[in-house]
Amino acid sequence: MKRFFHMRWNSVRRTTCMTLGVLSCVALFSFWSNANAEQQKTTSLALASPTGDRTKHIASANDKLAPTAVQRFAEQQAVALGTANAEAHWKNAELDFYPLGPGTHSWLVQAEFEGTPIGYMIITATDQGQLLLSEYGQGESSPYNSELLGQALNRQHVNLETLLASGGELHLRYALPLLAYWKVEQRNHPALYIDATNGDVLPSEFLDRLEADSKQVSVSITDLSTTSSLSVDPLHLRPVFNPADNLLWITSKPVATDRVQDVIQHEKNQEIVFSTDDRNVLYGGPLPVSGYQLWHSDQDAKSIPYVAIGGNTSIQRFVPLSTLQQDGHFYIVKP
Repeated sequence: MKRFFHMRWNSVRRTTCMTLGVLSCVALFSFWSNANAEQQKTTSLALASPTGDRTKHIASANDKLAPTAVQRFAEQQAVALGTANAEAHWKNAELDFYPLGPGTHSWLVQAEFEGTPIGYMIITATDQGQLLLSEYGQGESSPYNSELLGQALNRQHVNLETLLASGGELHLRYALPLLAYWKVEQRNHPALYIDATNGDVLPSEFLDRLEADSKQVSVSITDLSTTSSLSVDPLHLRPVFNPADNLLWITSKPVATDRVQDVIQHEKNQEIVFSTDDRNVLYGGPLPVSGYQLWHSDQDAKSIPYVAIGGNTSIQRFVPLSTLQQDGHFYIVKP
């Protein structure tokens, strides 16, 4: 059994499925960095404006927070998600964009309809400049939840208001393949890194190296948002569970790579765990498999499976199966 697994699961995990409204989200993002003062001003105008002007102000803010190619790509993904369930209102959703460092190669996209959060997306630019839907979520739960951040800071005896008043800073970060986190900078203290999906404190030495490497990358985005048509099948959800409740899956052999999709889609009564062993820090694992959704493109006969992970002690995230299989394995829980 890996030592890292013990470190993550010997502590009691907290269930944190808090609602992330647009107002609280923008209020939190408004002070992430002093370098974003002009962006903060634009966002504040959007909040203070009458309803009739809000769309115009948000559009102006989005132009500053995300390139046009990213906005077009996000709109295409939202339309595709709308094909799965018209009642979810993805096609008519209002999209708000927030850059994710270091190096701003990813963007958090919050979707809402008539003031109610309906989901989120994280879009990432690869080293080749192509845009990818790295993950998405349905409903009101989302990474970078302000309530989750407050709870995590309290456990570290850090007061958010005091931190900001004393010149500290908060930054939204995203590292491939799947690490969403906050960087908390305090004066005269080392940086603190917090997982933005479950509130866990992340190893600082590893994150320091990751941030230093990320800053050296420069990406030129290619706009390919209109080259294909996408559609999405309805959601297929599985019951959530906590992998720490039954650790017998650790002694199991992983599901063969070529059988994973079939097991997830058809063996509905089996509890399945996703784990990457010593690289779980990059994925927030081990995590339960809690569903899947199939995407289709008119340029490819094969469907693209997005697997839902989490939903018990972390938010539920839909991630490409190919991403999860880069480093991880799937295990069937023994009764």
